[in-house]
Amino acid sequence: MASVAEVLIRPVLVEDAEALWKISRQEGVIETTMALPSTRLEQRRKKLAELGPNEHYLVAELAGQVVGLVGLEVGTGRLRHAGYLFIYVERQHQGQGIGSRLLQAALDLADQWLMLKRVELSVLTENEGAKRLYERVGFVVEGCRKMAIISQGELKDEWLMARYR
Repeated sequence: MASVAEVLIRPVLVEDAEALWKISRQEGVIETTMALPSTRLEQRRKKLAELGPNEHYLVAELAGQVVGLVGLEVGTGRLRHAGYLFIYVERQHQGQGIGSRLLQAALDLADQWLMLKRVELSVLTENEGAKRLYERVGFVVEGCRKMAIISQGELKDEWLMARYR
């Protein structure tokens, strides 16, 4: 197990597409994200190549390998004060503090550089580990969306969470 201090957090590159595509398809990752098993590598590359100015993606790199991603998408117009966050970490590196490092980097960007007043996210109600991580950095549950997401052949509920400044 590597030290979390050895993890480099940096902006995403188009060249990271294949690593991120592979991670997003892993058991232990795909069922907690909006990814589909049918998503093609070319779709991932295109998405990264076309990121706009309000889409801020950072990766965690360990020993030269991408092991996680956090995305912060800033609203526009009357939603310019808010952002939507998502995060995932390679299965074998979960529980090692990498998600915390990615989350802190995204929240620093939100707070210190983008001056966001609200950051929101959603998490499956069964994903207690992620919910605890978000609560540790100030997110609160705003509500529950029933039967919100199809995952592994079931309709699952998700918590709507937000952090305010």
